Amino acid sequence: MISEFKERFDKRHDICREIKQGGKKIMACFYGLVPKELVQAAGMLPIQLIENRDPKFDEGSKLLPYLCGMSKNLTGQLYSKIYDYLDGAMVATVCDTNRHVFDIWQYNNILPNLFLVRTPSTNAAVAVDYYKEELKRLAGELEKLSGRKITDEALLESIALFNENRAQFKQFYDLRPKSGVSAEDALYVFASGLTLPVEEHNEMLKRLNASLSPRKGTNGQTRLMLSAVNLNMALDIIKMAAKYDAAIVTDDFIHNSRYGLNTIATDGDPWEALARGYLRTIPAPGIYPFEDRAAYIRDTIKEAKADGMIYLVQLYCDAFAIEYAILKERFDAWNINYLKLEAEDTPSSIEQLNVRVQSFVESLV
Repeated sequence: MISEFKERFDKRHDICREIKQGGKKIMACFYGLVPKELVQAAGMLPIQLIENRDPKFDEGSKLLPYLCGMSKNLTGQLYSKIYDYLDGAMVATVCDTNRHVFDIWQYNNILPNLFLVRTPSTNAAVAVDYYKEELKRLAGELEKLSGRKITDEALLESIALFNENRAQFKQFYDLRPKSGVSAEDALYVFASGLTLPVEEHNEMLKRLNASLSPRKGTNGQTRLMLSAVNLNMALDIIKMAAKYDAAIVTDDFIHNSRYGLNTIATDGDPWEALARGYLRTIPAPGIYPFEDRAAYIRDTIKEAKADGMIYLVQLYCDAFAIEYAILKERFDAWNINYLKLEAEDTPSSIEQLNVRVQSFVESLV
């Protein structure tokens, strides 16, 4: 049933249009710090904006060439009406670029509704109190749009649904190293969850996890962990590694381990639980303890029995480049074998990484 995840991901725009025709409103999320539970509780479908490799979108954004590819690509897609089914977007900022891209979207009226999510970078008591009020402010805006009141009960139910998704993800990642699931298939397992209704994805994950069992290993291949931001580029590196007899046995993509594994409390005040569930618990670059981030990567490598890691950064992505500069000190101190790659999301840019990947794999043999 693995192919079902890829099929649903590839048809994501058609599926969303069908959902829209059925009367459900759809809200896009830019970066994983957007609280999808809030959108779900308002009776709307939250989906993640995802890059499309076609260079016409970067060019059509009319943004400066040295800005991050994600911001350029998503802006170009929105201008081109690829996301014509959206009722709006929520933008949570992790860098200066996407904060000001929000201003450009707003100035050009790129979508009918745009909401800035003001997420504090600490989890001190004053920050939690502030973010609770921010969540309630956003709830009021979503209620106007959806016509549905976000009650405490609705929010708790939504949190529980996403917690179930996180739990199923965790089970999948626990099973994956011994199950024979390929890195490419694993990418689509979580990528499909970025745009499908959480209820549907939960059921798909349950069926998948129930079907997994220990299988033959990687047959002496070099075992690698892949940390990456861009899904298109990650898929390229997965295929590139396989060409040199290496297997990506675990991964660290911005939408799974970063945003998909932290359970949120379902007892007490749901607004405070949601605030505490996002502040300093989601490894967004620059607003999460670097020591914890590095330790997570180290422990994941160890658990997957990986020989090394490829850390793939998208060119001009300052937030992740800064994160790497700090993590590098930890990796060196712990004697972790790693390769840092930086490229644009274009075939020619990725192709230039072939020799570096080959050399890294050969150094681990």
